[in-house]
Amino acid sequence: MQQYFEADLTKTNKKIERFLISVRRELNSFFGIQMWQPFVILVNSRKDIDKLHGKKTEDWLVGWTSGCNIFILKPKVFTKESSHKDREYFWKVLKHEYCHLYFRQMTGKEYPAWLNEGLACYLAQQKKTPPPKKEALEVFKHYKKLDKNIYRIGYFWVNLLIKKFGKDKLMELIKSLKPQITEKQFAQNFYQIYKIHYSSKDFEKLLKTIK
Repeated sequence: MQQYFEADLTKTNKKIERFLISVRRELNSFFGIQMWQPFVILVNSRKDIDKLHGKKTEDWLVGWTSGCNIFILKPKVFTKESSHKDREYFWKVLKHEYCHLYFRQMTGKEYPAWLNEGLACYLAQQKKTPPPKKEALEVFKHYKKLDKNIYRIGYFWVNLLIKKFGKDKLMELIKSLKPQITEKQFAQNFYQIYKIHYSSKDFEKLLKTIK
């Protein structure tokens, strides 16, 4: 069997281990829960990412989670095997994926996808340029849909909600998520917390309040 990756970073990469310990302290405080330190699996190449996914992947895809594990393109080939040309971006992706483990631990799910991805981008400081109004209002298409646009759209709305209403309300929204929650129930929870309908009309009004 071909070796795709290196495993058990506590024995193979002390720099990554120290980074995860530091990140865990920060994220434990933000989410208000205790989380284990995950195994990080370093993938050797784009070809091996494709094999693990069973399909040809986009060159921006460099990390993901599976169970309690984080898969990420190894630092040595990070810029060569992806569209990301800053080697330091590796650390932001690693933190981003760790955030997903916290989200899943708290909610038992990965949806709404825009909230999950947007929060991970926000906490990993993967700042995005604001999307045009039309694109921003496509947030309602991204309850489960995943594509490249979700990162910019999700980051925009998470950043806006935290700036305008504070972290506590966002955490209240996340805590209201249950494994079997429907989009309709999420919309009801959103209104109860923010007094804003989870609708294109009300989100458009919210956009008008941005200075």
